[in-house]
Amino acid sequence: MSSVKKRLFYVVTLLIPFAFFAILELILLAINFGETPPLFIDDVSSSKHRVMNPIVSERYFPTKDYSTKGQYDVFLKEKTNNTFRVFVQGASSSAGFPYLHSGSFPRLLEQKLQHYYPNHHIEVINTSLAATNSYTLLDFVDEILAEQPDLVLIYSGHNEYYGALGVGSSQRFAGSVGLTNLYLKLKNVRTVQLLKNLLQWIYSENEKQSSQTLMSKMVRDESIPFGSSAYHQGLDQYSTNIGTLLSKYQEARVPVMISNLVSNLRDFEPFITGEDTEFDASLAFEQAKKFYEKEDFENALVAFKKARDYDLLKFRAPTDLVNRIPQLAEKYGARWIDMRTAFEKKSENGIIGNDLLLEHVHANLTGVRLFADVFFEEVASFLKEKNIKIDSSQSFTYRIAEVDSLYGSTSIQQLMSNWPFTDKVQNQISPPRNEIEKLIAGDFLWVAVMSNAFARQIETRPEKALTTALVMVQEYPHTAQPYLMAGEAYYKMKAYDETVDFLSQMPKEFQSQSSFQLQLNARLSQGNYLSALPIAKSLFALEKSIENQYLVAALTDITSIRLAVIEPKQVLSNPDAYIRALGALAYLKRTDDVANLHRKLKQIIPTNSALNQLQETLKLKR
Repeated sequence: MSSVKKRLFYVVTLLIPFAFFAILELILLAINFGETPPLFIDDVSSSKHRVMNPIVSERYFPTKDYSTKGQYDVFLKEKTNNTFRVFVQGASSSAGFPYLHSGSFPRLLEQKLQHYYPNHHIEVINTSLAATNSYTLLDFVDEILAEQPDLVLIYSGHNEYYGALGVGSSQRFAGSVGLTNLYLKLKNVRTVQLLKNLLQWIYSENEKQSSQTLMSKMVRDESIPFGSSAYHQGLDQYSTNIGTLLSKYQEARVPVMISNLVSNLRDFEPFITGEDTEFDASLAFEQAKKFYEKEDFENALVAFKKARDYDLLKFRAPTDLVNRIPQLAEKYGARWIDMRTAFEKKSENGIIGNDLLLEHVHANLTGVRLFADVFFEEVASFLKEKNIKIDSSQSFTYRIAEVDSLYGSTSIQQLMSNWPFTDKVQNQISPPRNEIEKLIAGDFLWVAVMSNAFARQIETRPEKALTTALVMVQEYPHTAQPYLMAGEAYYKMKAYDETVDFLSQMPKEFQSQSSFQLQLNARLSQGNYLSALPIAKSLFALEKSIENQYLVAALTDITSIRLAVIEPKQVLSNPDAYIRALGALAYLKRTDDVANLHRKLKQIIPTNSALNQLQETLKLKR
């Protein structure tokens, strides 16, 4: 064989695998196989809005049972001139675990920003997913940039070892940061999708017991010693991914705020301790407690940090990782937020514990509010630099639904009854006993449980019903029903001005007979007939019924006189107007106003035949 033929043979031989995969890719494309879920999709409930894709986490997990869902945060497809759009990136802590919905700090931050900046359309879109880490954050960047963010907030790091694709995770696909990120870049290649599906099938055959918590399922390596190769791999993984992420935002000129991390030091013992006496987590924790009991809080803090760092099970970010956050922020022009110091100032003796956290890293409701407060102050400072003025004329209170609070407390009880918080593994799952447990189990929808809660609260606890309704307005701002629920709650609380103000400011496309009727009832309850008349006219314009026509006529008659000041001269000059107003008040069943006006008319025009006839018809006292 000639040298030319040999070279041609080798070239053809080398090209065969490429040709095979090219043909395979074309076939898979032709049959629409393996489409990767995008980060954002159009909202099925509104053609004007987009939302985070509920199945986007399937990119990172070999089985759907492991994938987690993010928040349902709607945002406009077409960004308006007065829109201020914030994206939040992180994992379970910023996703809101265990409270979710109104118990997440991004939702509370949005509430506060919307309150203090009423002239702007504030959107806070939370892209955080439980059981994920810096790989997911980096993978989301380009899609977030496509949605024109005005600001990005990042709170992430506790899941670096055991989050999806992490160095110690059961969901790890590759042996290095580079290969893992290459896999994520190739995720849209259909051949890669085919291989992933094959891995899913193989993995499902050896999957851990489904009764275990996601937290326990995510762990492949329960022992990552301080200073080990895996320990440093996790640190490098975080630095590489977050560094690349921040550089992308910097290049796109998108401002970023990245926070350091908080974890429970004082009241949370290490998960797993090793036999190495130099790095014994339990020994360090015992020493910390002794320092604490002696009120030597400075040395206690040092020892508590060692106990966390020496913990073999790395569910709390170690000091070495936390210290890299301000360094990365400075290098890539991001604003660093010192969340840890804020938590320490609110903690007993300056050491973070159960007063703000539920277990190892997740905040209780007091801690969640503190998260939101700290981020708000930083965002407000940023907006001030942009000459966007704050309106602090009205007081503000966070809204957290009772359902979300109960969901959180029940979820955390279930979590802590299993490994790694105990040595036990719950092989048998008890059937759900109530609405909240059914909600956690996925048997009930959140919106259904919230609606049921509102129905229970509205008659006896309208202030709780109002919170429930306003949380639903925040969740579904493009749906009319939550607005009507909030209006009803205001009305039940006898907050009549608030009823009208709230419903009159709801989106115009949601204005309905029900919303106008609630506003009308509020004004009538106040005896404010002048303000009630234009509402009645709007109601009539919407539905030209006989009842609404009579309503407008009655209010027109009432407002034709000065009901607050009945002057004899005015009554004598036009008695029919006052008699018509009396009949109109009776038609509206305004008993007190009928009695007052009738008494005064009897004093001024006692012999008026029309008045006496109306008196007989209405069976009023002579």
